[in-house]
Amino acid sequence: MKDNKLKLKSISIGLLGDTLVGKTAIIEAFFNNEFNKELVSTIYIEKFQTKFFSRYGNEIKLNIWDTSGQERFRKVALRCLKVVKGLVLVFNVTDYNSFKNLDLWLQQISDNIDKKIPIILFGNKADSPKENWQVTNEQIKNFTKKNNLQYFEVSAKTKQGINEGFSYIVNEAYKMVEEKNKNIIIEKNISKKDDGCVGKNKKNKVK
Repeated sequence: MKDNKLKLKSISIGLLGDTLVGKTAIIEAFFNNEFNKELVSTIYIEKFQTKFFSRYGNEIKLNIWDTSGQERFRKVALRCLKVVKGLVLVFNVTDYNSFKNLDLWLQQISDNIDKKIPIILFGNKADSPKENWQVTNEQIKNFTKKNNLQYFEVSAKTKQGINEGFSYIVNEAYKMVEEKNKNIIIEKNISKKDDGCVGKNKKNKVK
């Protein structure tokens, strides 16, 4: 009897941005639905895994790569991210330099990742009082328009915008790979594996 079940396929999404913008906290909020203010900055690169299902039931493995924003690790991170099908650029709305450096990140993506893939922008710490913001809505609007980026205001603390942002980039990557645009249901069954590009692993509990 012929087995019509689709084989497991995978999609990888990478996060890039300056150190301390909250990339790891965003991933923790997405996978574990929790905020840990004592998280340590990622050193080198780590990969998180889960499974999701298309609306038609085919199971796909989702890899999310968390990278160090430290300059000495950037070349390694960019080399490992050659496998990704989508990218999330992250800045901190209360840190103007992290926004200013987005141009450099886009240039490094262009120089090191040899393919056209969907890229979106996360402005983290959107829960901060407006008087603490160092980046204006007009600056963000101009930047995203100039670079043709979809923008999401997110907060690792309150979870604002995180699921919506990841759903968008995964669907865009899925559409590029499969030439279809399908809604995705996340099954939060997380693991972290070392495949040569990944640094020291830590156990995470699923909430």
